[in-house]
Amino acid sequence: MDVTGIDAAKAGWVAVSIKDGQFSWTVASSLDEIECGTRTYIDMPVGLEENTRRAVDRLLREELKPGRTSSVFNAPLRTALEQPDYHTANDYSKQHAGFGLSKQAWYLLPKIEQVRTHYQPGWVESHPEVCFARLTGHPARHSKRTVEGVTERIALLQRYACPAYWELNVRGVATDDWIDACLLAIAATLPAVYLPADCPVDITGFPLYAALPKKITFTETV
Repeated sequence: MDVTGIDAAKAGWVAVSIKDGQFSWTVASSLDEIECGTRTYIDMPVGLEENTRRAVDRLLREELKPGRTSSVFNAPLRTALEQPDYHTANDYSKQHAGFGLSKQAWYLLPKIEQVRTHYQPGWVESHPEVCFARLTGHPARHSKRTVEGVTERIALLQRYACPAYWELNVRGVATDDWIDACLLAIAATLPAVYLPADCPVDITGFPLYAALPKKITFTETV
């Protein structure tokens, strides 16, 4: 098994890989600097719709009920990549798709464009919070940016013998960036399901679906 989990960070990208049971990590300013596994889960929209909301965003939010649905935002339309500024992109989205473009989505456009530029077979969108929910049987009880939230996520990662990368001090990489990359890498080692199940692609051929581990139920509570 050769897998990688990638999360965006201020430094660019943080990647955690697992090959033959051995963990390793990389922090890079560009995706093309990362040697990815044959299966790579990345926490970033890949496929983009032309004039409607993505079904995958709605399905991911369903997985996080109750309480953590705000962790999944609506991805921008593909045409947002071509717009000169936020207001133009926001107006276009409202007029053609019936929903506005969040500032969060706008600021992620350079990252989304980089994913689409450097996309490789085996890369698939995933979501750390949904991976956590599937591996524990419930959404996280606390925000990942709180002490309690960090603690509950680390408890899960330790079950999979994940090294304590979240204790590393690397400029531009926050604790939750490490945790998210670790969650994605561990999820990528497990049998996968896809949302939507028919694995649609966008007009340019990029996947409009996310990969997640099959639900696992532990007898003890995380």
